[in-house]
Amino acid sequence: MNNKYIFSFVFLVILTAVSLLLFNIQTPNSEDLYQGSDEEISVKTTTTLAPTTTTTLAPTTTTTTTDPVNISEDEESLQIVEDEDVDEQLLYDGPYLSFAGFEGSNQRLLDELVAALPEELKGVVKNKILFINGCHQYALSVVSRCPYGVWDSSGTYPDGTKGAEWTLSIWISDRAFTAGEQRDVLIHESAHALSYLTRNCNTENNASFRKDAWDYFGSEEQFADALVLYFGGSYNHYRLSGDLTDEETNYISNYIATCSEG
Repeated sequence: MNNKYIFSFVFLVILTAVSLLLFNIQTPNSEDLYQGSDEEISVKTTTTLAPTTTTTLAPTTTTTTTDPVNISEDEESLQIVEDEDVDEQLLYDGPYLSFAGFEGSNQRLLDELVAALPEELKGVVKNKILFINGCHQYALSVVSRCPYGVWDSSGTYPDGTKGAEWTLSIWISDRAFTAGEQRDVLIHESAHALSYLTRNCNTENNASFRKDAWDYFGSEEQFADALVLYFGGSYNHYRLSGDLTDEETNYISNYIATCSEG
């Protein structure tokens, strides 16, 4: 009887021990779970972020090499510009292009001045005289620089021989335009042309009016300077007596009125 109870007690102890052992094997470690409500349960995850790297790029530099052109010789003032296509402008298209000494950069301005000459003077020289913007080459050889103006009645070549195609011509150089004396120089040279073209005009005493004017003013050049003053100009090179007198003004008026007829 006692053995039966002992055996049952031992068997119960063994069964209890085995049950506890099986329970411990099947229950997971509590550290592997996040304890909370059902919606908050999640597996612990350790995320390792790669270190943020900032890369700074060096600014792109473009170097353009331009060959300088049109650099003046003045060390205090330079122009450095790129090559560019510039349409060539034809300043003058006509027979003067073949004339020795023709410059042409002021030909258009010269033509405008001729058109604006005083009517009394223009009436005599119009369509009879060539007006050329240039440096007369024979005159250049004589005075060693380009004169402001030249009256050439016989058409003189650079070597001094006569018969060039610019017979009966007035030359006004670029130097005259640069000096701002172009109008007065034009009138001075036109006065020479007036004197030449009216060489057959006579005074009341049947004397050459041209030669009488030379005597009256002192020379052909002084007569030309007097006409510059008569037509409102100021540039004089040969006349030293100043402004015109009333008598001189009347003399010129009479000369032009008499010799411009016809």
